[in-house]
Amino acid sequence: MTQTGLSEFSPDGDAATDATGGDGDGRSADVVREEARVVAGGGGGHVNDVIDVDDAKFPDSTGTVELAVTQVDYAVEGRGSDEYPVVHVFGRRPNPDGEDVREHLRVLGVEPYFYVPTTDLDRDPVDEYDVVIGTRESDANDVAYESIRGEPLTRIVTRTPRDVGNIRDDFETTFEADILFPNRFLIDNGIAGGLRVEERRLEDGRIQVAEEHLEPADVEADVRVNTFDIEVDDRRGFPEDGEEPIVCLTSHDSYDDEYVVWLYEAPDGETIPPEDLPGYEGIEEGGIDARVESFGTEEAMLAAFIDYLNETDPDVLCGWNFEDFDAPYLLDRLERLDSRTDHDLSVDRLSRIGEVWRSGWGGPDIKGRVVFDLLYAYKRTQFTELESYRLDAVGETELDVGKERYAGDIGDLWEQDPERLLEYNLRDVELCVEIDRKQNLIDFWNEVKKFVGCKLEDAPTPGDAVDVYVLHKAHGKFALPTKGQQESEEFEGGAVFDPISGVKEMVTVLDLKSLYPMCMVTINAGPETKVDPDEYDGETYLAPNGTHFRKEPDGIMREMVDELLSERERKKELRNDHDPGSQPYAQYDRQQAAVKVIMNCFTPDTDVLTPNGVRSITDLAVGDEVYSLDPDTMRMEVKPVTETHAYPEYRGDLVNMETSKIDLSVTPNHRMLVRKNETNGITEEDYRFVEAGDLDRATNYELPHDWNGPDDEPIEEVDLTELLDGEYEVWVRPEVHGHTFTAELGWTPRRVPKADLGQVGYVFTAEEFEEHREYIESVCETSFIHRESGRKWIPRTYDGDDFLDLLAWYITEGNVYTSEERSFGDHHRGSATTVKIAQNAIPDGGGHHAAIGDLLDGMGFDCYVDDRAHQFTSTLLGGLLRDRCGSDSFDKRIPEFVFEVSTEQKRRFLETLIDGDGDRQPNSWRYTTSSDRLRDDVLRLCAHLGLTAKYARDSGSWRIYGNEGAKNTLRMHRSGSRSTADDGVYCVTIADNHTLLAGRNGTFQFVGQSLYGVTGWDRFRLYDKEGAAAVTATGREVISFTEEAASELDMKVTYGDTDSIMLELGQETGVESAIETSFSIEDHINGRYDDFAREELNAEMHRFQIEFEKLYRRFFQAGRKKRYAGHIVWKEGKDVDDIDITGFEYKRSDIAPITKEVQKHVIETIVTGDDIEADIADIKTYLSDVIEDFLTGEVDLDEIGIPGGIGKRLDAYETDTAQVRGAKYANLLLGTNFDRGSKPKRLYLETVHPDFWRRMEDERGLDPHTDPLYGEFKRDPDVICYEYADEIPEEFTIDWELMLEKTLKGPISRVIEALGMSWDEIKTGQEQSGLGQFM
Repeated sequence: MTQTGLSEFSPDGDAATDATGGDGDGRSADVVREEARVVAGGGGGHVNDVIDVDDAKFPDSTGTVELAVTQVDYAVEGRGSDEYPVVHVFGRRPNPDGEDVREHLRVLGVEPYFYVPTTDLDRDPVDEYDVVIGTRESDANDVAYESIRGEPLTRIVTRTPRDVGNIRDDFETTFEADILFPNRFLIDNGIAGGLRVEERRLEDGRIQVAEEHLEPADVEADVRVNTFDIEVDDRRGFPEDGEEPIVCLTSHDSYDDEYVVWLYEAPDGETIPPEDLPGYEGIEEGGIDARVESFGTEEAMLAAFIDYLNETDPDVLCGWNFEDFDAPYLLDRLERLDSRTDHDLSVDRLSRIGEVWRSGWGGPDIKGRVVFDLLYAYKRTQFTELESYRLDAVGETELDVGKERYAGDIGDLWEQDPERLLEYNLRDVELCVEIDRKQNLIDFWNEVKKFVGCKLEDAPTPGDAVDVYVLHKAHGKFALPTKGQQESEEFEGGAVFDPISGVKEMVTVLDLKSLYPMCMVTINAGPETKVDPDEYDGETYLAPNGTHFRKEPDGIMREMVDELLSERERKKELRNDHDPGSQPYAQYDRQQAAVKVIMNCFTPDTDVLTPNGVRSITDLAVGDEVYSLDPDTMRMEVKPVTETHAYPEYRGDLVNMETSKIDLSVTPNHRMLVRKNETNGITEEDYRFVEAGDLDRATNYELPHDWNGPDDEPIEEVDLTELLDGEYEVWVRPEVHGHTFTAELGWTPRRVPKADLGQVGYVFTAEEFEEHREYIESVCETSFIHRESGRKWIPRTYDGDDFLDLLAWYITEGNVYTSEERSFGDHHRGSATTVKIAQNAIPDGGGHHAAIGDLLDGMGFDCYVDDRAHQFTSTLLGGLLRDRCGSDSFDKRIPEFVFEVSTEQKRRFLETLIDGDGDRQPNSWRYTTSSDRLRDDVLRLCAHLGLTAKYARDSGSWRIYGNEGAKNTLRMHRSGSRSTADDGVYCVTIADNHTLLAGRNGTFQFVGQSLYGVTGWDRFRLYDKEGAAAVTATGREVISFTEEAASELDMKVTYGDTDSIMLELGQETGVESAIETSFSIEDHINGRYDDFAREELNAEMHRFQIEFEKLYRRFFQAGRKKRYAGHIVWKEGKDVDDIDITGFEYKRSDIAPITKEVQKHVIETIVTGDDIEADIADIKTYLSDVIEDFLTGEVDLDEIGIPGGIGKRLDAYETDTAQVRGAKYANLLLGTNFDRGSKPKRLYLETVHPDFWRRMEDERGLDPHTDPLYGEFKRDPDVICYEYADEIPEEFTIDWELMLEKTLKGPISRVIEALGMSWDEIKTGQEQSGLGQFM
C-alpha cells in the first residue's frame, strides 16, 4: 500500500467559522485557513511539507502546567476541504492558596482514524474517498499495525471524526471504527485522571498545543459542581418538549456552597413573591442561607441563570433524573423562548465552546461541561433495590428526611403560595447535595473515571467504562475489532446446584473468589493467547473443553484481570478496616461489588404481544406495557418497559429459531427461557435462562407453555346501565307496594304498563335511576331498559355467562344494521336497529343454531328465527354491541372487560368464538377473522389462558392457530441456524420479570433478556466464544472438583451458586466448632487445587482459592434457585448477627410495605428460631393475627397500599390498568397530581358511601352524566390511588379481603409452603376462631 497523505494531525464535530471568516478567537481568516492546511495536510503529503507547525500555530512555551481533566470535547473548524478538528480539554489546576483554577486547552493535530485488514484493500482509500487524507501500515517507530489475532492492518485517517462514521460501513471488516473521538484522544495519549502540558498560552489565556506537547500525569483537584432542579407548570399534565413555563429553579454551587433560588413571578399570583425564605428548615443543623432572585418574566429568569452559570463556570451540571428531565427540558424551553425574546437564550451559551448537541439517546452534550445524573449514579452504587428511587424516598433512606410534602399542581402552588413552592424546590436541590455528600457519588465515579480512563459521564455505565478500559490496555499492542463483528460459537454455562426446600442447620458457605477471572488468569485465556497445539511449539495450558493457550507471555486478559483484582482487593481491605453495618464498610463494599448490565436484543422485524395488541419491537417506548412471564411462578403479568435501546448499525451474528410455534431471530447473548426435556436424559422441572448462542444443538429444549394467566373474579351479573353512556330509560317493577315505593323515593315517577307482562311499572331517566339506584335495586322485582321512549324494552340485567356468550356469538357471527326512516304518503316509519347472529341450522339438529336460540330466549329477547340466523331489534343493545365489539367483520374486537373476568369465563368465551368461526382438530384449533384488532385480541385471550398461539394470512383473512397441551419443543440442530444482522437490533428491558411475549411472522413465545457482566470480556471487544467456553468449562470443573474435595471429608453440598458451595455441619455443631471446621475444610480444598491445576489444566501455578466466607446458624430455602435466607453468625472474620435474605419479594419495589414487613418477619422467625416446630407454631399464630387485623381494618393504609409506577401520561394509555384508573380517579376526586413518573399506592375499594357522591356533586359540581370519568367511578368505585393515607376519604370502604389477597397471599404462601403449611389452612383457622366468638 502506498503511503500517501500522511497527516500528523486530525477528528469530529460541526462548528463552523463565524461570518467574518475567523473562528471567534480573534484570529484572522488567513490564519484560520493556514491552520486548516497544517492540520489537514491537503491529502498530498506530510504536514511539515506545507508549513512549520510550531511557528504557525503554537505560542512559545513558558513552562508546564498540570491539571486534573474534567471534560474532553471537540469541534470542527474551517470549511469544506479545509475542515479540521480541535480537541478541547478542560481541567482544574490545583491551587494550594484557594480555589482550583479552570484551564482550557485547544489540542490541534489529533487524528480521526480506524483500521481495516490490509488484505481487504484492493484500492487506495485516498483515491476513493475525498475525506481520507492518508493511510499507513505502521507507526512512527515502524512497528506494523496488527489486530489482536496478528493480522496486518492499515490505518485509514480521515479529515474529521464524522467522516469515520460515514465511510466505515463500506468496509466488510473494521477495527476501532466506533470509538468516540474524545475517547480516541484519551486512549491515544494514555490520559486518565490528569495531564502535564507545555504552557503555550494564547492572548485570551487558553493554552494551544499539539499532542506531543502533553503527557499523562496523576493530578488531584476539586471539580466545580452546579446542582440544579427546575419546577414546571404542570396543570395541563406532565410537561414535555418545553411546552410549559419553568416557574422556578434552584441551584447549588459546590465551590461557594451557595444556594440560589430563581423565581419567575406568577402573572396571576395571589401573593407578593418572597424576598427570602426565613421559615425554611435545612436538612443539616444550622440550616442554610438561600438567596432568592425574582423576575417579572420567565425569559429574564432563565437569562440570569445562564449568566450565573457562565460566571461561576462549573465543570459538572447535575441533578436527580437530570438527563431525562431537567437538562433536556431546560434546553427545549430555551429553544422555544429564544426566538421571541430580546434576551439571549441560545442553548449554546451553556457550553464552554458554544456547542450543544442533542441525540435520541442519553442526555444532552453541553460541550465543555459534564452532564451528570445523580439518580443513575446512585442506582449504580446500590447492592439492593430500593422500594422507590424517587428523590424523597432516597432522601428518607439516606438522610432520614424527604421532600417537602405537596400533592397538588405546581402551577397552583406557584400562584397561590410561591414561598412554599420555593421551599419545595430548594429541598429537592438540598437533598441532591446532601445525598452526594454522604455517598460521595461524584467523587466515587470520578475515581472510577481516573482508574478506567473514560469521561466522567460514562463512568457509571459499565459497558462504556469497560470498553474504554480495554481499549487503553490494548493501545500500542494491537487493534481491537469494531464491536459486533466478532465470530461466535456455542458453549455451555456455569455449574448449577439443585435447590432444597426447607431448613438446614449450621451451614457454612465457601466462596471461590472471582472464579471466572481466576480461570482466565490461570490458563492465560484470551483471543491472542489461544493456539493450535499442532502448530505451536511452546508450552500450553489445556482447558477442559480442549482449547490450548500459550503459557508465555501474559495475555491482555491476564494483565487486566490482575490489575482489576488488585484494585478490588484494595477496596476490600479498606472495607474490612471498618465494622459491618457502618457507613464506610457499606460504601467500600458497594465499590468492590461486581456490576451488571441487563439488555435485550431482537431484530427489528420482531413483534411483541401487548395488552394493546401486536406491536413492533421498534415502536415500544419506556412505560409501554407488555405481557411478561414470572419465571418463578410461571404466571403471566402485565409489566412496563423500563428501557429501550436501538443499535441500527449492529451487523453481528444472529441466532435464528424457527418451528411451527417459534420464529425468532436474536443476538447470541439473548436469554431464552427453556428447560431440558430428554426422553433418555436430563429432564428439568423448572425453566431457566440460557443464552441463545449457548443452546446445545442436540438437546431437546422445552419452552414455556400452559402458564398461568390472570384469574379475576367471575362476572356473576351484567347490568347494561353500567356499560352504557348517554341517556336511557329504565322500567322498574318493585316488589313492594307502590305507595311504599314512591314514599321512599319522595316523588312519583311516570307509571307505564308493560303489556307483555301484564304489569305496570315505573320509568326512570338515566339521571333519576343513578340517583336512586341503591334503593331501587334493593326492592326491584324486575326491570327493563331502552334507549328512548317508543323503543323496544329489553331486560336490564343478565347472567354473566349468558352475556359473555352473547358477546362471543355476536363477535364471531353477528352484525348490526340500522334501517333508514321512510315515509309512505301520510305514514312515517322510523329507523330500526337489528342485531343479527348468523348460524345455519343443520337438519339433524347438530351445530349451534338451536343453542343460540335457547340462549337468546333465556335472555328474554323477542327473536325472529329462520334456518340461517336469529335476529331481534334493539337500538340500545345494537348500539352497545357496535360500540364495544365493532359493527362488521373488519373491525370486530373483544371488549376490554372480557380480559378482566375469570379464567373459566375467558376459556368459555374462546370456545364460543371457535364454535362460530373456527374448527377443531385433536389438541388444536383454528379461528378465522378479517379483523386485525380481533386477531390481536384472540392472541391476547390465548396469552391469558396460557396457550401457545400464532397467526398467518390466508386468502385475505387472518388464521389464528392454537395448540392445547402440546409441548413447545426446540432442537437447534433441526430448527436453529446462524445469520448476520442486516438492519441492526432493537432492545427493551422489562420490569421485574425481564421477559416478554415476542416473535416474528405471527408466532409468539415468552423469552428473556441478555446478560452482560464486566468479567465476561467476550461480550466486549475481546469477544471470543471459544475462549469464553474454555473459561466456563474450567469454572465448572473447579466447582465439580470442589464438591469432590469436600466429599473427601464426608461433607455433602446443600446448595451452591456458580462460584460457591454451602455445606451443612449439623445442629449439634456449636458456632465455635463450626468456624474451626470451616477453616479446616477451606485448608483441605485449597490444598487439593494444586493437584487439580496440574492434572487437569497442565498448570504448575494457579489462582484458585476458596475462602470460608460466612456461617449460617440456620439456612432456609423455598425450593427455588436464588431464593434463600439465613441467620449469619460469622462473616469474613467477624462475629455478626445478621439476616441474609435473597430472592424473595420483600426486596422488590412494587409491593406494599405490609408485604415486606410480614414476609420478612416470617423468614426471620424461620431462620432465627431454635425449634422448628415451635417456630412454625409461632408463624401460624402471627399470620392468624395479621389476617384478623387485616380483615377488621386494623392496619395502616400507608402499609397496605400497593405501589406502582406510571410510565407515561395518563391520557396516553390505550387500556387503563387498575393503577392508571386509580390515578385518574385520585386526580379528579382527591386533588392529587399523578402522572408520568409518579409511583402512587393503590387501594381496592368495596363501596363508597352516598355522602361522598352528594359532597362531590354539591361542592364540586361533578355530574356522572357529563363527566365520563366521574360517572365511571360512581358506577364501579373499585380502586383509588393515593400518596398519603390521610388523602383517603372516610366514606371509602376498603375491600379488605381483596387487599389481603393482593398483598400477602402469594408472597407468604411461597415461604410457608416450603415448611408444609398452606395459606388456606392458616386463613381458615383464623376464620374458624373468629366464628367461635359468635357461637
